[in-house]
Amino acid sequence: MPYKFVYFPLRGRGQSFRYLCTDNDIAFEDEAFPADEKQWAVRKPKTVLGQLPILFDGDLEIGQSNAILRHVARKHDLYGKDEKEKTLIDMLNDQQEDLRVAYLGVIYAPADYDAKKTEFIKGIPDKLTVFEKMLGKNHGGSGYFVGTKQSFVDYTIFDMLDNLIVLSPGCLDGTPLLKAFHCRIASKDKIAKLRQSEAFKKMFINANGKQ
Repeated sequence: MPYKFVYFPLRGRGQSFRYLCTDNDIAFEDEAFPADEKQWAVRKPKTVLGQLPILFDGDLEIGQSNAILRHVARKHDLYGKDEKEKTLIDMLNDQQEDLRVAYLGVIYAPADYDAKKTEFIKGIPDKLTVFEKMLGKNHGGSGYFVGTKQSFVDYTIFDMLDNLIVLSPGCLDGTPLLKAFHCRIASKDKIAKLRQSEAFKKMFINANGKQ
């Protein structure tokens, strides 16, 4: 029985999950909930945490995008081979979450978007240094972030880098390992096919249309 994934019709906090499932042949139904305030007002109190995305795994309803990723990763051997790798994956995912939250703080800034965007872009190279360093520690940065096979954190970091590239083209030029990593993931057959689809190209990254 496939998972049922419910999210607004945008990339946002749902794209990492879509990449993970697509790349690993994990069946899921992708339900795009209408971006309509009245419909959401009715649906919101009926969801497990009052927010989207949510994932249905049989009779289990899961909220929070990272909890969804961890749940699916545990079930499909995408969470490292041992406790050491799991801890490194968690650490790196928390680090990308910090950067993602900072990014979203700019995208959804109530005022002075342009000024905040300019300031944030200036700081991107420094913020990416730790990811470059950690990637380089694992087999010289030639593969994945942890171990010898992909894990869910590779998809969350890839998606985060994707968003940053749109916001600031060329931002990976100073981190060659990250740039090569992004190219490797983007070039994977199933992910490349997804990204070349019209549905993907038409989908906004963020709910307010800011890229």
